[in-house]
Amino acid sequence: MPTAGKASRALDRALLAIFLEAAGALIDQLVEAGISDPADIARRLNRRGFPCFGRPRWGASTVSMVRRRRSLRDSVDEALPRQESACSGRDSVLRSASASA
Repeated sequence: MPTAGKASRALDRALLAIFLEAAGALIDQLVEAGISDPADIARRLNRRGFPCFGRPRWGASTVSMVRRRRSLRDSVDEALPRQESACSGRDSVLRSASASA
């Protein structure tokens, strides 16, 4: 049974993952619009009122960290082999009878 400390850390990791996804998507949009300077991105996020995880305000280093972590996650996702689940594919054991008819 997990202790309260482990549960709290697991929750923090889950919240950080959600934050990285949301913030990363917004940062990616700004970069695609031609804004690549992390300090400029931080100013724009602060002006828009977009919250920063664990900090009162965005800084250039936080923007860089989000971009770095998303880039790392994307490279790991590409390197991992795709695995089919038991529910996918032609020969699935869990395929419904109507799908096989």
